[in-house]
Amino acid sequence: MLSNTQCPYYQSRSTEAALCEAFPVDEILIRGLRELQVHLQGKGFDINIPRLNVMNAAHRIAAYLFVSDHTAGQIELDAMVYGLARYDRYLALFIQMVLAAILNRTDGARARMYRSIILDDRCEEFNEGVSLYEQFLEHTEKHFCEDDFLIDVAEMVLAIRQQQEQIQQKDEELQQLKQQNKELMETRVNNQYNQYNAPVYNGCTFNTTNNYAPQPSPEMHQQQPSQPEDIEPVNTSFFCTDKFSADIIEKNLQQAINLAGSKADACRRIMALETYGYIVLSNVNDARKAELINPFAAPKYVFTGEDFKKARNNPTKLKSA
Repeated sequence: MLSNTQCPYYQSRSTEAALCEAFPVDEILIRGLRELQVHLQGKGFDINIPRLNVMNAAHRIAAYLFVSDHTAGQIELDAMVYGLARYDRYLALFIQMVLAAILNRTDGARARMYRSIILDDRCEEFNEGVSLYEQFLEHTEKHFCEDDFLIDVAEMVLAIRQQQEQIQQKDEELQQLKQQNKELMETRVNNQYNQYNAPVYNGCTFNTTNNYAPQPSPEMHQQQPSQPEDIEPVNTSFFCTDKFSADIIEKNLQQAINLAGSKADACRRIMALETYGYIVLSNVNDARKAELINPFAAPKYVFTGEDFKKARNNPTKLKSA
């Protein structure tokens, strides 16, 4: 199933009005679904098309198609559709009909290619459904462009940049505070040193004997407890340091963990960081993911491979329109 975690490029809209505000062409597509439902009910079909679910599913797949560098084939597209439709054959057909209509009204060679992939070598029922739906769509000059499907990506990038700026600002403030504390400590040490080494006067007579701070003897040095051995450094081999500094990556990782409300939410947020180019975990199994992340997540969470597996396989539940 193409879940929010696997495709974070699209944020589902909660109302038809929100869909139309983000994508003005959706008004025509939604009205066409409404008229199609009336037509089918008039033919004796007891059917209620969940328009909001259908539109969100179609837009989620469209966003994936235009953001991903990977070219999906018909079998992969059908798997995405059926996953979002909860394997309901008729609901999947409505999603494919709307997706074909969206691509038919999107400028660009990539849209034409994917529409051809969707419609190629289909059964008669499928082709009749697509043709019937097109009959209820108004002819208009309004069209999508590929950038329309990237508006949620742009907002995500802007939010990430704002977070990075806030993190950088806090880091600069922290460095300034550390420097101030260091200077304060140096001042105190110098004052104490001057106090211990000041000459002592007895009345008007100068006493050449000075009071010095006690210095540790060589025997005391030998009796000092041995320093602990160096701790093994945390494994950061999965950091994408060719794009971002290790400090920025670790801060984003810690923020994703701290903002999570549960283990599953934390796993999804962590894997989303790979989409943004901070880390790479898709090349290791779930158990190794947990092993690499745990040093950063403790003590709030201690992950297992099963936690990442459950988060990845958690299905998106469809709601009635």
